[in-house]
Amino acid sequence: MASTDPDALTEDEVARRAGVPAGRVRELVDLGIIRPVDGAFGRRDVLHTRVVTALDEMGIPAEDIAAALASGELPSLALIEDTGRRHPRSDRTFDEVAEDMEITFETLQRIYIAFGLPRPDPGEPVREEDLEAIRALPILFGAGIGEGQVLQMARVWGDGMRRIAQYQSHYVHAVIEEPFRQRGMRDYDAYEAATREVGLRAGRMGETLLGWLFRRHSEVFMTEHQFDHVEAALEAAGVRSRSPRGVGAATFADLTGYTSLTEEAGDATAAEVSLTLARLVSEVASRHRGEVVKMLGDGVHFHFREPIDAVRASLEIVRTVRPYGLPPAHVGVNAGPMIYDEGDYFGRTVNIAARIAAEASADQVFVGEDVTRIVQPDGFAFRQVGAFQLKGIAEPITIFEAFEPAGSA
Repeated sequence: MASTDPDALTEDEVARRAGVPAGRVRELVDLGIIRPVDGAFGRRDVLHTRVVTALDEMGIPAEDIAAALASGELPSLALIEDTGRRHPRSDRTFDEVAEDMEITFETLQRIYIAFGLPRPDPGEPVREEDLEAIRALPILFGAGIGEGQVLQMARVWGDGMRRIAQYQSHYVHAVIEEPFRQRGMRDYDAYEAATREVGLRAGRMGETLLGWLFRRHSEVFMTEHQFDHVEAALEAAGVRSRSPRGVGAATFADLTGYTSLTEEAGDATAAEVSLTLARLVSEVASRHRGEVVKMLGDGVHFHFREPIDAVRASLEIVRTVRPYGLPPAHVGVNAGPMIYDEGDYFGRTVNIAARIAAEASADQVFVGEDVTRIVQPDGFAFRQVGAFQLKGIAEPITIFEAFEPAGSA
């Protein structure tokens, strides 16, 4: 008897919505993974078809899923069906959307790849949510922004979001689920309990936090950007001169003996050390008006707008890592022009700072001679260490040690 449910789907409709051949749906029915009721399927069957197909593509065949379901070790697909949820497809293909935007399909394809998303095909229907997200592209191109610059933006945003999404998955497994496993629960039972007690209650908190954080960070940088334009206008009007632009500083801090620690104490201890270091350096950077450019496992790359802040922060790091239970640190600081690109800083100043750090020993802060020409010591002092032939640097560099006189800390 045919179903009277208005939401009931046929086998062909399930296949079309799931993006699989109709024979695939029949295969999953035969395996008992999805089950029609009165000859009809529901929306959940679409989700389960997508999930099982994705698992198959990752190396877990449908037959193994069916066996796990039959054994009870995999109670159901209910908890993982969310990964099968998709925004509906529009009636527009990527080829058509590119034509509407007056760009080539190849350009649109490169943008998707730069975002870190799957490579689209010309005749593939575009998701409805994608149409909303990419509608700004014609505006960018219409303003004269080149393809290379659009791709650069896409790479930065895509890489940032990919890292967040990847870390979120890791955090759920390693942190949120782990207490449930420690209670003796089976792996899937722990996953189920964590989802029920944490995941469902948290809802879409992650997306809310991302939006909030983006707005808060944007507020800082956009205010600075607007300040620069207002200053330029005031200078052009003869009202006042622009504030002098200082020379920034690149700083590299590393833990001494981290490799030996990893060998002796194991990876788990080394990972805990890295986490503690990341927490410490973020606090130090915040106190001294700097920013953490990137973590380097056993080290960190900082950027400071004022070299004196870089020196003070470096001295604090070598002074405080030991009380945190970390190995001793050594730091290198250099001042000068740098190139900012895609969230990182590059150039000769940065390279020399990294090389200077490599020359320092435990508990030492070494700085380049350019730092000593700019910075007037206050609460610390400089002493010359000597001229060093640094790797990759043509001329010898005179290095100084920054230190806090006894009793000044």
